[in-house]
Amino acid sequence: MTKTLLALLCLATTASAGGLEVGQQNAVSAGTGGAGAARADDPGAAWHIPAALADGGGLRIGVSLALAHPTLQARATDGAWTSDSDGAWSTPPHLDASVARGRWAAGIALGVPFGGGVRWPAMWPGATESVATQLIVLRAAPFVAWRFGALRISGGIHLDAGRLQIQRNLDFIDTQGDVRLDLDGRGAGLDASAYWQVRPALGLGLVYRGATTLQLAGNANFTAPDAFSGKTPDQTASTTMTMPDTIVLGGSWRRGAIEAVADVAYARWSVNRQTTVSFANDSTPQAVQRNDWHDTVTVRAGGAWTRKALVLRGGMYFDPSPVPADRLSPSSPDANRLSLTAGASYRIAPAWSADLFAEHMWLLRRDATGTETMAASYGGTAIVLGAGVRWTPRR
Repeated sequence: MTKTLLALLCLATTASAGGLEVGQQNAVSAGTGGAGAARADDPGAAWHIPAALADGGGLRIGVSLALAHPTLQARATDGAWTSDSDGAWSTPPHLDASVARGRWAAGIALGVPFGGGVRWPAMWPGATESVATQLIVLRAAPFVAWRFGALRISGGIHLDAGRLQIQRNLDFIDTQGDVRLDLDGRGAGLDASAYWQVRPALGLGLVYRGATTLQLAGNANFTAPDAFSGKTPDQTASTTMTMPDTIVLGGSWRRGAIEAVADVAYARWSVNRQTTVSFANDSTPQAVQRNDWHDTVTVRAGGAWTRKALVLRGGMYFDPSPVPADRLSPSSPDANRLSLTAGASYRIAPAWSADLFAEHMWLLRRDATGTETMAASYGGTAIVLGAGVRWTPRR
């Protein structure tokens, strides 16, 4: 019975964080494909490139809200069935605040660097592998920065609070059950950045965000027949999940009314080789899931055109999945993401600007090739809409 129970639990323990990285960190950068690691004139630099804010520019504040609606489809490789996820609008917020005086600056960025998930119909063909997986990570990232001539540097920490929820059905041959995990935890990491104003029209940025290991713990609730009740009582459970180190290199160039920005981001997702969920009850076996994620390189680029109080933006990005095809599953249907973005800003007062952006994302279809999961392919689309407001003293 222990081997049977382990097989029932094992595939319920993973969530794909690669496809859950949130690129829309504020309404300005979201309009240019998420690129912002060398943009120095925006409050959103508190997230993208804190070093750039050491320019004596005074107080800057920005608030943004994004509404994301993904639609994912699973399809049997033999075409026997298709099933669509139950997509719901999610609303990751973001706040940037900083103050710069003389050669120094300090501030904080509050946002959701990782968030999302997938919910399938309760009785779809893959319900015994996954019904719902949801991860959200809230981050507070305070920093200090200093200017040395054309070079500016920053250092800081980030504090993360994460919550992971998993639900799946359990098939006991002659009856059905389910398991629900609701885990939360905290973690911290180190950040650093450097900004070089090469010339008035050209800026370069380099950003490092350290890995965060979230120690997650919470409740595991089971519905199981009496034969399994001794090994599956409601109890506490724990696991760890690591958000990767990331390094971002960015550039910005301006000529007249035209601005171009681009970022290249490396994420060390290979830190996620395995997920292990431990249960408080000694008779409930650990659930171990091999992940074998690999590192990724994301490219983001865009441009902006300014005319008086109006700014128009456009951009795109390609964000590859860190999940190998043989590890794709209903709980981890991660996809390569290709996206087009558009945005606009309007200066409504000397120090106030309102921002809008829209994004269409393609979740490029992939086939699951593993032998331990259902034979299916996954793909879909997502629509992201957002708005923000900024207060930046004109100089």
